[in-house]
Amino acid sequence: MACGLPMVSFKVGGVPDLVRPGVTGYLAAPEDPQNFAQGIVQLLENREPHRKMAEHYRAIALAEYPLKLQARRYIEIYCDRRGAK
Repeated sequence: MACGLPMVSFKVGGVPDLVRPGVTGYLAAPEDPQNFAQGIVQLLENREPHRKMAEHYRAIALAEYPLKLQARRYIEIYCDRRGAK
């Protein structure tokens, strides 16, 4: 995200929380390699939307996932896990 590169991925697990279709990347239907390939081709053939997606992704990464906040979240997870044992 911080690199500002649009993402192409399958719509599984936590990925839909990170990728906003048409804004920051492309989500393919699970277990559909044709749909996944279509997302890649779409990004490669359409440079202007690709550039805008990259800008949006970078802005979202900086606003919603700043380094200090992420570090704090990891520390909380580690402390919680350590306390649970």
